[in-house]
Amino acid sequence: MALFMRKIIVLFAVLANLFLVLACNQEQPSREQLIGTWKHPINVGSINVNNGTESTPIYNYEIFKFKGDGTFVFGEYGQSPLYEVEGKWELTEDKQRLVFSFDDGETSSIDIREFTGNTFVTTSKEGNDFTYTKE
Repeated sequence: MALFMRKIIVLFAVLANLFLVLACNQEQPSREQLIGTWKHPINVGSINVNNGTESTPIYNYEIFKFKGDGTFVFGEYGQSPLYEVEGKWELTEDKQRLVFSFDDGETSSIDIREFTGNTFVTTSKEGNDFTYTKE
C-alpha cells in the first residue's frame, strides 16, 4: 500500500509541475505586439453552387485595427463596411484585457486569452469564444 501511495504522490507532483510549466509559458501580449490588424470570421450563411450539390459558406469579418498612437478602428465587414467605431485603446497592466474609450465617454473592454503572438482568444458578451488572427 505504501508503494502505491508513493506512486500516486509522484504522479501528482509530476502533473502539478507540468501544469505550472504550462501556465508560466502562457505568452502575454505587449502593446507593440497588438499594433496592427486583427481579424475574426463570422459565418453569415452559405450559397449553393454546382446546381445545388455543394454549399459554400459566406463570411463577414470583425476587424480590429490597433494603431501605435493608441487609437483603434473596429467594425464588421462584408462586401462593404457594415459598421465601424473608433476610439482609443489600451492594454491593462496585467496584460489580460483591452480597454476601449469612445468620444462620448463610454468605455468597454474585452479579455485576452491564449495569446500566441499571431492569435488571441476573447469571449463575447454572449459567452462565445472568438479567435482573432493578425494579418
